Amino acid sequence: MKMRLVLAAIALLPALAHAQTPAKPAHLVTELSSDHVDISTRYTGDEITLFGAMSEPAQVVVKVTSPTQAVSIKQKGRVGPFWLSVAKYDIADTPGLYFLLSSAPIDKILPATAQRRYGLGLQDALSGMHVSPTPADAATFRHALLDLKARHHEYVVNGQAVKILGQRLYSTTIKLPAQLPLGTYRVDIYLVRNGQVIATDHRQINVAEVRIEHWISSIADKRSWLFGISFTLAVMALGLFLGVVMGRGGKKA
Repeated sequence: MKMRLVLAAIALLPALAHAQTPAKPAHLVTELSSDHVDISTRYTGDEITLFGAMSEPAQVVVKVTSPTQAVSIKQKGRVGPFWLSVAKYDIADTPGLYFLLSSAPIDKILPATAQRRYGLGLQDALSGMHVSPTPADAATFRHALLDLKARHHEYVVNGQAVKILGQRLYSTTIKLPAQLPLGTYRVDIYLVRNGQVIATDHRQINVAEVRIEHWISSIADKRSWLFGISFTLAVMALGLFLGVVMGRGGKKA
């Protein structure tokens, strides 16, 4: 696998060399092993390899952002001798997945101003967040949400995830969890040197349900009563069929 990635990245070098002339700025080219993910009933997660080449030695940062996803979380509290749910918060306008992968810890290669400018930080992932009702302690709430997202592998920051080979080739693996929001994921690649972003590249990953699963989930979501009746009739028909078949088998014995 590693050899195939190296060969694929080397294949990108002609395009890079074409773009690299003395008058041209720094440049990088990137490819994905796959630009789509098919969600079916058998989906348990996926891995997509990102690889590419750069015109000059530098550090690489890869940011993966999914579409926004509305979620609800419950706050537990002590009620007498029991721990019970004491509050519920509806959260909107935050990405379902946010991966920040780099070849070195981002705090060591980019100043805070540049991180905020390019949205390279977990706090930036929550910059558009809306919470209802408003929590009493917003800072503690944001910290708890980030911790929850990290434990579910939905928000990931890894300063060693991007590997650089021979100072010109780079690669990383985007590990997608079993639960994914659907839609178009944005993949932003930054070339960093001397505390500055000197080049960028962009790719997309399309995450979609396969047709039959999409049809079933759409029916279950929009016409739950029809889905319930159809499911019950299907189970009854299957039970009747098995009863007839097993009944015949029992008579022959």
